[in-house]
Amino acid sequence: MRIMLFGSIAEIACASEVDLGASSVDRLRELLILHVPKLRDMRYAIAVDRRIIADDLDLNGSEEIAVLPPFAGG
Repeated sequence: MRIMLFGSIAEIACASEVDLGASSVDRLRELLILHVPKLRDMRYAIAVDRRIIADDLDLNGSEEIAVLPPFAGG
């Protein structure tokens, strides 16, 4: 599945997207850390179909997945 990377995460990974296969958000987090080890020490959010996911969620591979750095708004 295609995982879109944004901001500082894309810079660290030297890519705006990666292809990883995961059956759940928890497994995706594990694979992301293997692919981009510096994520282990970073705060980031995972959005599935444009919704931030805090807990685990089963994935079927057709979702739009984004990895987002911390952001602030005003």
